[in-house]
Amino acid sequence: QDVIYGSVAIAKAVGAENIIIGVEDNKPDAIERLRSVSRLQQAGKIEVVKLKTKYPQGGEKMLIKALLGKEVPSKGLPLDIGVVVSNVGTAVAIAEAIKSGSPLIKRVITVTGSGIRNPQNLLVRIGTPFQDIISQCGGLTEDAYKIIMGGPMMGVAQFSLEVPIVKATTCILVLSRKEVVEEKVYPCVKCARCVDHCPMYLVPSRLSAFAENGKYGDFEDWGGQDCIECGSCAYVCPAKIPIVHWIKLAKYKLSQMK
Repeated sequence: QDVIYGSVAIAKAVGAENIIIGVEDNKPDAIERLRSVSRLQQAGKIEVVKLKTKYPQGGEKMLIKALLGKEVPSKGLPLDIGVVVSNVGTAVAIAEAIKSGSPLIKRVITVTGSGIRNPQNLLVRIGTPFQDIISQCGGLTEDAYKIIMGGPMMGVAQFSLEVPIVKATTCILVLSRKEVVEEKVYPCVKCARCVDHCPMYLVPSRLSAFAENGKYGDFEDWGGQDCIECGSCAYVCPAKIPIVHWIKLAKYKLSQMK
C-alpha cells in the first residue's frame, strides 16, 4: 500500500501523468499484490508491468528502455526525455513521511552469502554497524572471508565490521574463502566480450585503457561517463582486467577536475 501511496505522491510532486512500476517476472506475488492494491486504491494511472528477469535490469536507463522503448541521451538524464525514475524504497519512505512525519531512519536490507549462518532480510536503522546486523543473523561462519556492501556485481569490499548501514545500502554479502578467487591480470586480448555484454553499448576495454594511462579526455570523449558500473564487462573478461575499477577511477578524476 505504501508503494502505491508514495508513487502517487511522487507523480503529483513532479507533475507526471502516468506511473509505471516495473517488476521482474520471478516475483509473481509482488506483481499480483501491487496490481490488487492499485485497483483497490483506484489508482487508475498506475500500470504494473512484468519485466524479464535479467541483469542489469534495475538501472534507471535499463528500465526506461524496457518499459518505454526510449533511450536517455549520452551525458543526459531521464528528465531530458520526460521521465522520472524512483525506487520502491523511496516511495515507501515518502509515504511514511507524509502519513506520520517519519524521517528516513530505517530500510530493508538483505544479509546473505555462504559466510552468513542465517541469511535473511531485515528492517534496520540507518547507522547500525555491520557487526550488530550480522550477529542478528547468527554471526559469521568459520570460512567467512570477504564482506561486501552491495551485491556480487556492483558491491564494494569492506574491511571492518564497524562500517555502518547508510541510506543506499541494499545488501550485506559475505563470501567464503573458496568463493574468492584472486586471479592474475593479463593484457587485453581484444576479444570484445566486454563490448558484446555492455548494456550501454560502450567499449569498456578502451575506456579501461584510457583510464589506466591517465587519458581522461579520451575517456570522456568515448562516453565513459555513461557507464552504469554494472560489472558485466569485468565479469566476462578472460584477461581478468579490473575494468570497472579503472572506469570508476577515471570518473572520480574527472569530477575532481571540474
